[in-house]
Amino acid sequence: MAIRHLLFEAGGLALAAPAELISSVHEQLRVQPVSGTQRWFRGLAVAHGKLLPVTDLGAFSGRRSSTGHTLELTESIGKGGLQVDTVFGLSATPLSEVPLDQEDAVFSSDGNLALTTQAVVQQDRVHRLLDIAALLQSPVFLNIAETDN
Repeated sequence: MAIRHLLFEAGGLALAAPAELISSVHEQLRVQPVSGTQRWFRGLAVAHGKLLPVTDLGAFSGRRSSTGHTLELTESIGKGGLQVDTVFGLSATPLSEVPLDQEDAVFSSDGNLALTTQAVVQQDRVHRLLDIAALLQSPVFLNIAETDN
């Protein structure tokens, strides 16, 4: 059985994530900002009766802020939500090996996005696979405290 991927866009980046790591897709989830945190950390929301920390994936990647949908991660990978712009849906298209181009390399090597060399190529669009486990363990992702820059 082929692994299905959720295809989405955040900050202008076409991305994919294994569908089994996403428990829900929320539209217009109400998020309460938390003072003293990074601008890319949207804050806390309540989803299914539990607190959900929400990160703006577009802003986190150093691009424009994402608005619209929140991908709630399964608790097996970690507690959190990723705010994205557009959700295209599920794909059973097998992953292809696609070398990182110069722009992708910038986002994968700066510690912000955990992009892989694998992608779902569909309708002439390359949805780069996001390594959610690596993202959630990244020191940059975990340090939500506002810094003096």
